Amino acid sequence: MVTYTTAAKVKSRFEDFDTDLADSEIEEFILTAESLIDCAMHQTARGSPKDFTFSSAKHGIIEETASCLAAFNCLTAQPTGQTGNISSARAGLMASLLWATFRRNLRILGDERIQKFLKGL
Repeated sequence: MVTYTTAAKVKSRFEDFDTDLADSEIEEFILTAESLIDCAMHQTARGSPKDFTFSSAKHGIIEETASCLAAFNCLTAQPTGQTGNISSARAGLMASLLWATFRRNLRILGDERIQKFLKGL
């Protein structure tokens, strides 16, 4: 079960990009992203016991990080040359931006001061 984001939120990252992926397939990408976030933070809001209680209103950076990596994986899961109603160049730019945002956020989430702050919200 996904915690930090939803398939609908992931799809909103690339509204004008048609994907044939089912929500269940997108949720697999979300689970991967959430696991990486938990590893970077050395904490989790998933499963039991939880280190903190996740709230999308308070923990937007966690939601954004999970959404960006899952959206990146959706783009890269498309067969070569099948980018729906957008150009390959635009799909590549979107993928680059999603990847850069994910990496930046993961570095931020790896900082113990940020983790302490987020846990205290």
